Amino acid sequence: MAPLFLDWNNGTQNLSLLSSFVEWLSQPDVLTVIMAWAITFTAVCTLILCLGFGPAGIGAGTIAAAFQSYMYGAFTPAGGIFATLTSMAMLGKMMPQAAILAVVIATCVAILVWVWGIGR
Repeated sequence: MAPLFLDWNNGTQNLSLLSSFVEWLSQPDVLTVIMAWAITFTAVCTLILCLGFGPAGIGAGTIAAAFQSYMYGAFTPAGGIFATLTSMAMLGKMMPQAAILAVVIATCVAILVWVWGIGR
């Protein structure tokens, strides 16, 4: 059974489809939306990673270390949000959630850029 919209034996149709896609991507407003998404995603991931929760525990001199020192001193309660975040980071389970959060925020920013017409 052949695909409904692409005939893989017809190279000119595929080339035409590719060239129209590239032409659409090269529009300034589309590039603006893509760049807004990429910059926002990178910034959110970087901010989450800079909090200080990592695979080796809490990084020295980070926001997480300052928070732990200020709020808990020498005692961090087990089962609390801070201990849970530390455990998730050390087990490598924190970055997928951080990436999902970054995708959601970046998509919202990209939608706003598109709706507001920035780059047109």
